[in-house]
Amino acid sequence: MKKFLGILVLGLFLITPSWADDIRDFQIEGMSIGASLLDYFSEEEIKNNDLKYFKKNKKFIATGFTNHPKLKTYDWLEIAHKRNDKKYIIHTLSGVLAYRNDFKGCLAKKKEITREFKVIFSTKPTINSFSHPVDPSGKTKVENTTFVLEKGSAILSCIDWSKKMEQEFFDHLKVWITTTEFQDFISNEAY
Repeated sequence: MKKFLGILVLGLFLITPSWADDIRDFQIEGMSIGASLLDYFSEEEIKNNDLKYFKKNKKFIATGFTNHPKLKTYDWLEIAHKRNDKKYIIHTLSGVLAYRNDFKGCLAKKKEITREFKVIFSTKPTINSFSHPVDPSGKTKVENTTFVLEKGSAILSCIDWSKKMEQEFFDHLKVWITTTEFQDFISNEAY
């Protein structure tokens, strides 16, 4: 019996963990990609919180919530679904933490979360910096750490808005998960 138990315990140590790199397995504020937004918010709440982000292409609608009782970890929640989807299936989901005029603090928190993501996801992240496409001056800085996953990505973004853009936006850390379809939309069609 002791020998069997020893073999069983040793076997458990030799099993390679199967990491869940499917974006649907990851949650933000208890929500996940592929779920219906109606499971968390009423249709009226969804419609009343339209962010009107995508002016060039209206394939997706972004919805935002702040000061909502469902928010436990983040200051702000952004969710996008397809415009004509009556089920409001979530294609992107992001939690936002405000870092007003504290880009270094944002980068430090992003680094901390990146370490945690490296434990969760089996893929190696890529890091890139660029100017935010919404800011015509090109002075808004974005630093992304991206984990490419099955059917999408998990992305950590620190955004340092230019002085002109701070009238409309605030510096923040965004933790987001997104489908490949939505990511292509943001990269090629939205702005």
